[in-house]
This record gives sequence, C-alpha cells and structure tokens, in this order.
Amino acid sequence: MMPLSSTSTDDDLIAFVDCWASLLEMEAYSKAYQLTEHDPDMGWTSELIRSVIKSYGKASPTQRVTLAGKPTDISQRKEVTRWPQNRLKDIGEVWYDLNIDGLASDLTATFWIAATPAGLILRLNDIHVM
Repeated sequence: MMPLSSTSTDDDLIAFVDCWASLLEMEAYSKAYQLTEHDPDMGWTSELIRSVIKSYGKASPTQRVTLAGKPTDISQRKEVTRWPQNRLKDIGEVWYDLNIDGLASDLTATFWIAATPAGLILRLNDIHVM
C-alpha cells in the first residue's frame, strides 16, 4: 500500500476508496486487497472480499461492485470522520456504501485512517450490511 499524503483531504480519501471500489468493479480482488492495509485480527483476504460481495443480497456469482449506483430506498454514503490520534495511531474512519450491480446497497466497507511517518494509510476494517 502506498501511503497518502499526511495532508490528504476528505475528498482525497474518498477518491482513494473510489479507486479501491473500481478495482472491485473489475473483479481485481487481489489488487483491491493490496491497495489497503489490513488488521490481521479481521482475517481479510482477497477471496473473503470476493465472497462477501458475491453472497450479498440475492447472492449471485455474477453480481459485482459498481462505482456508479442508482439510489433505491438507499442512497450511497461516502463519509469521513476524523478525531485526534489514538494509541493505535488511528485518526479517523471512512464509511463507504458499495453499489452492487448499478444500485445503491446497504453493504458498507469501513476503513480506519492511520497516521504513519510516511503519510496516511487506510486499513480495511469491515465489509458488512448496515
């Protein structure tokens, strides 16, 4: 994972996650996995990311994340929250609702934002239904 600038704006962080989602759209799960950091306690792998997406809702092997999505009874959330650095070096989080097959969904990816000497990194926390 290439760190982002320590002065990255919320829009920069969302653009980074948009890039991650575009890799998912191409079904490049390994590349998407490599784009972010991972908490070993969460057990994320590229195959687990794929499995969560494919088993969402109607659970179809052909469904995929799409960058664009029409609102349904759900509107896509792309939200950054920041706070003072904690003992784990986290300074915030990103909540990003994934679009599935061109429709907004309640499948949400969350990322911790961590400050490092090299810059900001995003660590995949979870992908779950909100």
